[in-house]
Amino acid sequence: SDFNKIIQEAEEHHINRQCSTCCPFGWVKYERRCFTYQASRMDWASAEKHCLNLGGHLTSIHSEYEYRMIKALIRAHDPEENAAWIGLNGCQKKFNWFWSDGSRLTFTKWNPREPNFVNAECCVHIDWG
Repeated sequence: SDFNKIIQEAEEHHINRQCSTCCPFGWVKYERRCFTYQASRMDWASAEKHCLNLGGHLTSIHSEYEYRMIKALIRAHDPEENAAWIGLNGCQKKFNWFWSDGSRLTFTKWNPREPNFVNAECCVHIDWG
């Protein structure tokens, strides 16, 4: 009947609308963003390209809570706590840091004496020091 068809279309529309806010299988949703951890060793540019192929970017971090969640996600996948790239980059101009996803830089949590550009470092990773 027409009524059943209308109900079915409404349910499908509702399901599609809900799923547009879902994360891919195996990803973690935090606030309105989706996160995953990939345990492959690569340089920063290759890691960003890999993330682009997955439909995202290396992570940007905008609060202490996000920072803690991301560290917990990494630790859950890598108990050895290896360093992991994040999307912060300053290779274009010294001390001109930006996120690869284009979001504003509003939060930093540098280790002591960082950034120091030793060995021309200009890409940022989370570590456990």
